[in-house]
Amino acid sequence: MTYTLAQANTEVRSLLDENTAQEWSDAEIDSWINQGCQDVARRAETLWQEVSFSVTPLVQSYPFPSNFLNCHRAEFILSGTNQQQTYNLDYRGINTMDEIWGILHSLPAAWPQYFTIRGNSVLGFYLMMYPSPGAAGTLTVYYYRAAMTVVTGQNIDVQPGWEDIVFDYAVYKAKRKAQDPTWQEAFQLYNGNLAQMIDKTRNMTDLGESVTSGTPQWPVYAYDDGSGY
Repeated sequence: MTYTLAQANTEVRSLLDENTAQEWSDAEIDSWINQGCQDVARRAETLWQEVSFSVTPLVQSYPFPSNFLNCHRAEFILSGTNQQQTYNLDYRGINTMDEIWGILHSLPAAWPQYFTIRGNSVLGFYLMMYPSPGAAGTLTVYYYRAAMTVVTGQNIDVQPGWEDIVFDYAVYKAKRKAQDPTWQEAFQLYNGNLAQMIDKTRNMTDLGESVTSGTPQWPVYAYDDGSGY
């Protein structure tokens, strides 16, 4: 079920046993609900987002949207007749990149192989590809975004089915403001449920993954002429 902000407010008030505003105003509870959505988005990383950029030859850097929290993966597709070829870019930290690009940070190539993240919290973050793409294409980035601040009438911004965790957060904040000592119990409940959410939603599937290594198993004819050499 998806809850509007007003419906979420009603749920929180029910948990606080205060159906009409007395100790806490509606504005306060609405604020805590939005804060809860933001905290869940930061810690659980469940709000996945996808964005695409038109790549200009020799231009390496492309900005993340302002709601960027963390990057999941990046792909590059060449324009033209090679649009069926998708190059998965390998992530490397900025310091590790020094071992890859040396003093040639802008070395061009037909397509990039790596990406790193640069920038800062004031001016924003951006993705930098290496080598510098020598041809036009499309860069697709999968990332985790921050939760939106919503107003009455809008749905709260949290993974559907886990709205009660946001209610737990708002209850904990309300009790702490009221100096109710049970706020610590409410905080522990919130953290426990959030940990369960992280465990259940980390991969968005109950299927196991396999790890492969070594030479890909391409068809023999793709790399062997049959001579045995």
